[in-house]
Amino acid sequence: MPQSSVKRFRTWLKRALPDGLVRRLRGRRTATTKQEGESGTYRGKETYTVITAVYNAEAYLDDYFESLYHQTISRENLRIITVDDGSTDGSADIIKAWQQKWPDAITYLHKENGGQASARNLGMRHAQTEWITFIDQDDFVSSDYFELVDRTIKKRPALQLVSCNYIYYLETTDEYRDTHALRYRFETGDSYFAFNNEDIPIQLSVTAAFFRLSLIGRYRLEADEGMKPVFEDALFVGQYLLSLEAGIVGFLSRPKYYYRKRQTADSGLDTSWSGSGRLLVVPRRGWLSLFEFAQEKKGFVPAYTQRAILYDLSWTVKRFMNHPERAEAVLDKEGEAEFCSLLRQVCAHIDLSVLASFPDRYLNYSQKRCLLFFFDPPGPVEERAYLRKVDLAKKRLLIETFSEDVSFFLDGGEVAPVESKAVQLWFFGTSAARSYERWIPYEDPRQIFFFGTDEVRGGILSVRGTSFVGSTAVGELLDRYTRSWSDYEQDGDVWIVMDRDTQADDNGEHFYRYLMREHPEQDAYFVLRQDSADWQRLQDEGFKMLAFGSAEHERILKSCSKIISSQAGYYVRSYFGDHFHDSKDFVFLQHGVNQNNFSNWLNTVPVSLFVTTIPQEYHSFTEDGSPYVYTPSQVSLTGFPRHDALLEKAQSAEESAPEILVNPTWRNDLAGPIIQNSALRETSPVFMESEYKRRWESLLASARLQEIAERYGCKVVFFPHANILPYVEEGMFTVPDYVELASADGDASIQDYFSRASVCITDYSSTIFDVAFLGKPCLYYQFDKDSFYAGSHSYIQGYFDYEKDGFGPIAETEDALLDELEQIAERGFVSAEEYTGRMDETFIFRDGRCCERVYEAIKGLDRPS
Repeated sequence: MPQSSVKRFRTWLKRALPDGLVRRLRGRRTATTKQEGESGTYRGKETYTVITAVYNAEAYLDDYFESLYHQTISRENLRIITVDDGSTDGSADIIKAWQQKWPDAITYLHKENGGQASARNLGMRHAQTEWITFIDQDDFVSSDYFELVDRTIKKRPALQLVSCNYIYYLETTDEYRDTHALRYRFETGDSYFAFNNEDIPIQLSVTAAFFRLSLIGRYRLEADEGMKPVFEDALFVGQYLLSLEAGIVGFLSRPKYYYRKRQTADSGLDTSWSGSGRLLVVPRRGWLSLFEFAQEKKGFVPAYTQRAILYDLSWTVKRFMNHPERAEAVLDKEGEAEFCSLLRQVCAHIDLSVLASFPDRYLNYSQKRCLLFFFDPPGPVEERAYLRKVDLAKKRLLIETFSEDVSFFLDGGEVAPVESKAVQLWFFGTSAARSYERWIPYEDPRQIFFFGTDEVRGGILSVRGTSFVGSTAVGELLDRYTRSWSDYEQDGDVWIVMDRDTQADDNGEHFYRYLMREHPEQDAYFVLRQDSADWQRLQDEGFKMLAFGSAEHERILKSCSKIISSQAGYYVRSYFGDHFHDSKDFVFLQHGVNQNNFSNWLNTVPVSLFVTTIPQEYHSFTEDGSPYVYTPSQVSLTGFPRHDALLEKAQSAEESAPEILVNPTWRNDLAGPIIQNSALRETSPVFMESEYKRRWESLLASARLQEIAERYGCKVVFFPHANILPYVEEGMFTVPDYVELASADGDASIQDYFSRASVCITDYSSTIFDVAFLGKPCLYYQFDKDSFYAGSHSYIQGYFDYEKDGFGPIAETEDALLDELEQIAERGFVSAEEYTGRMDETFIFRDGRCCERVYEAIKGLDRPS
């Protein structure tokens, strides 16, 4: 290896591996005794004061003090002011113990609880050194942190502010990750900027930064104690930078500040979205105040201040754009109007050029277009489009634009789209922008492609991160889009079919069975984990099986032509972690009827064909102004493959005792981490304290439910969602003995449970559509309907209204639910006429030909236009 390469490798290794302090702290967490290190021998030029606000931090303070006590800089160069902000745990005792060990350095102050800003202000009033810094109570720093800063200040006395590298410490997995969103500041090493340079990088945090106390005093700066729940740091830093009259600002890559991501996710940043403060207080008291401060100090707003506000604003845009349920959870209509008014005032201080040049990694083009709605006037912006998909069989390109009046040209002649679709982009109850999906036909890759509007001729076309400006050959666009396809070259027309990797018995299995029976000429495989309970059953039936994750699975997956599945997770469509799935046709059979708005997820799935079941669902995808990016040719109204078998099974079912099927769906906020490349998840301790667990356990254990079952000769069957089953198996969710625990791991199919069910009780699960498909009574137990659409799940209210469109009564309490159940039982388990009418209007395919329609739709993908 060349010497230069060796040097680069050693540099990378040094940066990648934790420093000695990190290794020591890591070891101390697992050791039974505490090890004390020796103080460093480096004598610093400056003395530094660390100010820390402490509130109930007993679990973290030893790590915090260890990292300071074992610095390579002399302990005489450090002063630590810990401000106890009214802690009610053992924090004070830990601080005082360290104070006894290091009396010359540590000052302990106590105050009534008033928040982090007030604690920091008290600490600054007691500081006496020129340089101060802030380290949060649960964070720590590299052992050479202060030495490296001191050596830099010694060399560069003009420094007025120093920013240090920010590294995440993931408490749950004990990992260190250099993944902070602003890590660009340190990627090329140290950098320095004049105080009046418009390109000063974004600095929002007072932690990992050093300030001159003399300047803070001269400029009369302090943390805004009313600035909650966030942005008090950014406001202070922004005012400090704007106040500078000389000197430089430095960004140092080597000193590392370790920010702890707590296992409990209860930090101020984690919980800041739970109230209205981040949407009403932060814009008014934070963003606008900083703009006003800039005008007072400079007479204008520097670009670095605008970028800092845009960066903070970007998190709001990402969280709430196309997420009305999140806005409704924290703001009423008046609050939404107030936020929009504040945002218009904020945008009045941002130059269009700053917005246009703001990196896409923080605000993508569609998000910027939404923000433009709040500019007055909006002003001209560059016209950008995206090549979202190519269809080589039909020779067409799917182009996404954000202006309606876009013209497309091939070899200088205007060409009309063969299909168009408008997609609505929503932000706080406002239709802020639209995107347009258009299929553009071409005849020859050598044709020259060009697009633009009357105002902007020659727009920018983005293809896989590469920008093409002006005229470009179609072949160049295709080459860029298909660049990695050579690794996945198609070998014949081979179809991969699957449901979950762990479980079958869904649309995938039923469609594959149809292929075996009706189209044996089609070369197709069914994928499943070999240890699945369904493996042997399907193999015995004659399914051509591939073991998920095996070398053979990967080999055929690379060369197949189509991936057909009821699941759209990464482990299905993006197994290799790249764009390989775009070289195939991905056919999404769906797991359930799409009754809610899943656009924020599904719009990221590169679907060639979407299978839908009912007309309302189909139109929710395809009509203009819907939130989905899919055009009509990508969506097919066929019915579910599994409904053919379900209909046949129900028609041939023998008389049996009534069954009450209890089948709740899941809650995303209770889910543990995904186990890599799988549908499996780890269990989560949050589940044990959840209302979800308490309510469903209470229902199943209800003496009244058992009495109803006995009185009407019913069996009660609990069919848990796949994510609940591990909690049942591990004894974390109790199912009474009188209740039969249904499982897809048994001999019975979920189709058997649906066909035998006399009534189905769910909350929001789309599986109730299967029961309604058979015309059977349904009940909704929605004890948490307010929180369900406010973030506890990934659902956004869609076209389906449970009151107007549901297939049965809705109950919010256990007693009300059991009252409704008793009425259904008294009617002989027959639905009320109101609900049977809805069922008949909803399901237009009860002819046993759903699989046939799906097959024809898939074959149509290969037909030329």
